[in-house]
Amino acid sequence: MKILRLKINEIFELNGEAPPSLEGIDVNALIKIVLKKFGFLPQPTIVSIEDDEVVVQYPEESDVAQAEAERLSARAAKRAAQGDYKKAIGVYKRALEHQPSLHAARRDLAMVYYEIGDTENASNHLIEVLRATPDDVWSLVVLANLYIQQIGNIETGRKLLQKAAQLDPNDSWALNSLAAVEMKQGSPEKAIDLFEQSIAANPENANPYYGEAVAFESMGENDKALRALSRLFAKGKIQDSRSEGLFNEARRMFKQFQSEQAIRNESDAFKCIQRYRTSLESLSGYPIRIQETDFSDNVGARIEMAWRHGREYHLINTRRGFPKDLLSHLEAHELTHLKFESEARSIGKNLSFVTSQNTRGVAINSISNEMSKLAKKGYSEQSISQAVRGMIDGLCGFLYNCPVDMLIERHIHKEFNILHPAQYLSTSVLAAEAWISCSDPKIQILTPRKIMRASLAMNGAYSIFLDDLFQGATAFSENYKKTDAFEMAQKLYNHWQSRSDSLTPGDEYELVDDWADMLKLKDWYEWHLDSEEHDITAKPVLEGTTNPELLKEKNPAAVFYFMDVLRRFDMLTNDKIRDIAFEVGVVGMNGLDYSDPEKKYKLKALPDETFSGLFLMCLMYAGFQRIAPGEDCGMDLHDAYLTALQMHQHGE
Repeated sequence: MKILRLKINEIFELNGEAPPSLEGIDVNALIKIVLKKFGFLPQPTIVSIEDDEVVVQYPEESDVAQAEAERLSARAAKRAAQGDYKKAIGVYKRALEHQPSLHAARRDLAMVYYEIGDTENASNHLIEVLRATPDDVWSLVVLANLYIQQIGNIETGRKLLQKAAQLDPNDSWALNSLAAVEMKQGSPEKAIDLFEQSIAANPENANPYYGEAVAFESMGENDKALRALSRLFAKGKIQDSRSEGLFNEARRMFKQFQSEQAIRNESDAFKCIQRYRTSLESLSGYPIRIQETDFSDNVGARIEMAWRHGREYHLINTRRGFPKDLLSHLEAHELTHLKFESEARSIGKNLSFVTSQNTRGVAINSISNEMSKLAKKGYSEQSISQAVRGMIDGLCGFLYNCPVDMLIERHIHKEFNILHPAQYLSTSVLAAEAWISCSDPKIQILTPRKIMRASLAMNGAYSIFLDDLFQGATAFSENYKKTDAFEMAQKLYNHWQSRSDSLTPGDEYELVDDWADMLKLKDWYEWHLDSEEHDITAKPVLEGTTNPELLKEKNPAAVFYFMDVLRRFDMLTNDKIRDIAFEVGVVGMNGLDYSDPEKKYKLKALPDETFSGLFLMCLMYAGFQRIAPGEDCGMDLHDAYLTALQMHQHGE
């Protein structure tokens, strides 16, 4: 037999009842009441009264019954951790049928009822646990919170919490709950002190960090609230599905505070960028211009290096309409691209990442089977060729940028504290857009599997990086964990981590090669050594552009052609412009005679007209400027295009 010795008053106080007076008490009546309260124990239960104590005796369950109860209890706990509360309740009940005295299972069952809002069952089971084990601190804390939050009986809840704290002064949950009581009573300063005690008792408990953030916010001290949330993400742990809601709310609050901070930092961030810009103009030897533009994809910004585009200045294009207070981050990112490339050039290690007809041929051959599948679905050969070329070029561009972008973001985070809020918000926007694109069913169906997996893996690696950079304030990698490319994403990121701290200028290109090897994309691009002079090192010129001097002479005529093109584009969608530009590119592969003004070329996209070779070149150049700003078309028409664009914008 097992024996319990309990104070009479404790048995009744758990229900909020006044304990009976022991003077002239009817012992038999009291025993009947106690027997009823302990009816959950194995039977037969024997109760006796000794002074102010109740002695309860009950038989111990068999070893077989206890083993089965333990097995079922573990199974129920797993269900509860997954958020499957309905099944967890059923399994816990079966465990208690085998061993009614398994108080840990009864307590956990009460917790599940608590999670689903079943106050009555939760409190009943907790009271039963505490009758049998009155020193169970965890049950005292949970019952106290139930009284406070669900029933509204703050005073009874406080007493239970104080008892729990007396039993274990270092119980983090008891201290956290006492702090929450102080918050309800309008004493945030006292609450903060208790939250700190709770954190000291268990630094991995996320709740007191969040409570402290709420307390600071209530006092109007949002900077301190933000620091509390940062500590939460850095040290707090997600225990199971029940704590995910707290982390989601903490991230919402963190984003709100970062937004407020980014607006406050806007002026200082602007000054920071101007200083950075000046230093890089000196380092690179060229002035820097910044302008807004429209991108056809989810690009935030893009830099065109002077030495790659034959200009006397670098040009940074930022996305039109991007939040003004976040532009500082986009500009810092592109300026750091310039920093890395300038440093590599200064020691003769800068390389140009190039795709050619040969590399595209290798890429196309590796996905030829899936291209035939698209043909069977009814897509035309031309549309397939255009789409696949765009996918190949897009993936290659991402391969070149992704590991380098991670180096850039780490540099910004380390060197520019004033940009932290803008960096967090800006990368959050772009990461969310990337996932929308990656998870689009239409894109997944049409994209060759090799390209899709590589894209998911690199996006996944970048998301893991961001989650680490912001120490858990983001959870972008959670989306990619659902994909079959996540294992590769982890490998890419782990390799990046292993090498990123020891890189010298120009070594970042080795990271690109390493990732390409892992993704089996090594033959999809080439490296060209950058010359020490500031020569253009961009893609080879397109076929048909064989006389750059003659093309330069044609610039005055090109200005008027561009004016016509820009007027046309104002009435067309980006999709239509894309079709036109790609079709001209296909026609241009066979050569374009731009020396002859005769209109001898036709386009399926514009079937009712004929065009001269120079007009087609203007169509393609302007088209790519609209749908893919910064794309090097291999034609020296930039000055004519800018002149026409300025005239067009001024209505001339």
